[in-house]
Amino acid sequence: MTVRDAMHVGVVSCDPSTSVRDAVRLMNEKRLRSLVVLDFDCGLAGIISEMDIVAARLVHEGGKPWDQMTVGEIMTNRVLTVTPDMSLQEAARILVNHRIHRVVVADPDDLCKPIGILSLGDIMRYLERVESGEQSQAQPEAASETKPSARPKRSTKSKRTTKRASATRKKTARKSATRA
Repeated sequence: MTVRDAMHVGVVSCDPSTSVRDAVRLMNEKRLRSLVVLDFDCGLAGIISEMDIVAARLVHEGGKPWDQMTVGEIMTNRVLTVTPDMSLQEAARILVNHRIHRVVVADPDDLCKPIGILSLGDIMRYLERVESGEQSQAQPEAASETKPSARPKRSTKSKRTTKRASATRKKTARKSATRA
């Protein structure tokens, strides 16, 4: 099992001068939790995640308003990378030991060139596919500039709401049965 088996191929990116507001808009539009930040020198400059944005909005009170900040001001610039041929176990160990949710997958010949993302969720989905007997060769849909994330939409109904609706239907059915 290698990183290549579980990773999302392709990245959605922005540059350090992108406004945080535009980054939020892009993340929401593509249904992503992070963007890879690319510059013109090395390529990989950092990563901006939901955590960085929430911290900028809530924690940095009294400073510059979050919507006037650039990605370069709030991004995480110490980015850990893995390669596609690295074992999935080794990549998972990096995520857990550094208490991070995702790493950038980089070209082994040029670690400044991102080619994908590997997240804890990607690893969990891959392991589920393997354990359920599905073909392990199937890769998640690429998160590219033209395709939205492959994450399924979350249900807006909670379990409690569903249980209440079910209980209401049962009561209605009982009342109808006693009247007949």
